[in-house]
Formats: sequence, C-alpha cells, structure tokens
Amino acid sequence: MTSSIVLRHRILAVLAVLSLLAALVLLPAQPAHADVTGGCDGSADFNTDSEGPYTPAFDTPGNPIIVPKDDGTIANWAGSVPGENTNFGGNVEIRIGPFWIEVADWGDPDHDGSNDDDERSDEGQYNMDELWDVIPKNLVNGIYEAQAFHSADGVDCEAHFFVKFEGNALTSPIVIVAIILAILSVLLLIRAGMRRPGVSGFFAGRPVVAVIAALILAIMIAIILQQFCVQPLNNTTVIILPIILIIVGLAIAKIAPFGGAEPDVPAEAQEAVDKAVSDAADRFTDGLGGGSSSKG
Repeated sequence: MTSSIVLRHRILAVLAVLSLLAALVLLPAQPAHADVTGGCDGSADFNTDSEGPYTPAFDTPGNPIIVPKDDGTIANWAGSVPGENTNFGGNVEIRIGPFWIEVADWGDPDHDGSNDDDERSDEGQYNMDELWDVIPKNLVNGIYEAQAFHSADGVDCEAHFFVKFEGNALTSPIVIVAIILAILSVLLLIRAGMRRPGVSGFFAGRPVVAVIAALILAIMIAIILQQFCVQPLNNTTVIILPIILIIVGLAIAKIAPFGGAEPDVPAEAQEAVDKAVSDAADRFTDGLGGGSSSKG
C-alpha cells in the first residue's frame, strides 16, 4: 500500500470529520473529529437526512455529529493539515468512565506513515452501508464521546467530539436486556431491604445483596441513558452514579424498610420484659383489691 493510499484512509482522523464519523467508535482505522486544536481543519456531510456539513463546532453532548441510518447514505469528507505531514501517526479513543480505550490507530510505527510526498489535504466519500454490513443498525444507538490525536514532523493536532447514532433505542437488544436487568435489580434491592429473621445487628436487611443490586442497577441506568442519548458513558454515570446507589442500597439494608421477619429479642431481655409486665399487673390488681376493701 502506497503512502498516498494510507494517507487517504487514515491520516485525516483528527483533521476532518471523515466518512465513518461515529463508526470510528466501533471499528478501527476510520476517523472523525470536532473541536480540533493544532490548526487542522475539515468538514463532512451526509447525502441523506443530514444536519451537516459537520465542522469542529460539533463538540458537545448537546451538539453532536448525528449519523443517519438510511440505506445508501454517503459521507462526503475533506480535511487538511497546516504543516509538514511526513512520518505521521495517530490514534482514536472512546471514553468509558475515567478510561479512554483505543479503537483505531494509523501511521508510524504499525503502518506506513512516512508520506514522502508530504500530502497535506485530501477528500473523499464513504458509503455507510459498509458499516451496516458489519454491525447491525439496531445495535448501534446512543451518544459516544471520543478523542483523536495526529502527529507528524510539522503537525501536532488533537480532536475531541461527540457522536450520536440515530434510531429507536427500544429496538436494540442491548436496551431491552438493560431494562430487564434494571427491573430485576430493583426487585433485588427491595429484597435486600427486607428484615432477616433472627437478626438484630447493625444491618437488619441484606447488605451484600444491596451492594450487588445497586451496582447492577447503576450500570444498567448508565447504559440506558447512553443508548437514549441522554448522557455518554463518563465519570458521572460510570463512577459517581454507582457510588451513590451503593450508599442508598446500604442505607436500605440497614433500616430494612420493606418489612420481613420481626426482630428477635434476646432471651434475657424478653424475660425482663415479661417480669416487668407481670409485676405491673400484680400491683395493679393489688391496688384494685385494696380500694374495694377500704370502701367496704
């Protein structure tokens, strides 16, 4: 593969919103961008149902790159770099909570990024049907956060962007499974909040079950929010939400508000209570008897 072909398919990852746009989140070696730093430039547009042309302004969760799923959709892209573009390399990453996971890379050292002709701009098309041949449309929904980097002898660019796949999330088996597991985890959390028989300690309910149920519920909520394009998988949904729900779950397990067995009373305490009740009843009876005799 010549350097110009490599350049056409890989180099413009950070430089332009290339043909695959959101597909870079799921498939390697296909780029996109928004919010580019380092002087790189680019744009992209779909031939069907597009809100483009997409530019670096599409860089927030509320203003993402929207990928249509119509059959025959073509992405037209173009991009350029501001300096010497020889010996280039780069990668694309997606965010899962606090972690960035690499999904694509290009140029040196794994690919030929020498680019001896120093090509600094390019344009082309990508047929989105090629993506849907690999990944079923109903599996790809939601909003994704990603970043990309490109470095060469005279260029050092970075891009940060959000990508939104169109479609009805309720048709995705991922969402259906997440909803079912969320419901089951809620039921499990209720179970964790029921008093255990024979327990009178710090946790009247089931703390271990509460932690497991809360963690599963948090993960399912994070997936549902992402699939319905409410919130990408970031620190809020992947870290903070589970911590909050685990704390709530432990509180439920502690107070056991959902009923269950009555708390057991230690034998000594029960005997003391019985004796106190018996003594009070005797005194009350004696008092009644004494009052009757005095009046007679």
